[in-house]
Amino acid sequence: MCQIEISRSLAARVGTHEAHVRVVEGNTVRDIIDRLADEYGAQVRSGLLDGDRLRSDVIAKRHSEMMTESVTADSEIEPDDELEFHLTSEHDKVTNEAT
Repeated sequence: MCQIEISRSLAARVGTHEAHVRVVEGNTVRDIIDRLADEYGAQVRSGLLDGDRLRSDVIAKRHSEMMTESVTADSEIEPDDELEFHLTSEHDKVTNEAT
């Protein structure tokens, strides 16, 4: 299971601030968003994606055992990864909290 964290500001747009999603080999961030949309509603997809890409105001980060990195909608996710979404306007605040 992949743990999903969504910032409070973005949660107001998509309807949830955390979730757990089953991940299988080869799943991408877009696949995770599709599963969230199946569970929480179409507003998740429109709140996070613009077509097949992340919206320009959304940043996604993957936290794994070894590192934290920014990811795109096409990035593959491992079952033990944590995935975080936040708005670009929150980027400085989130980055400062992590240090």
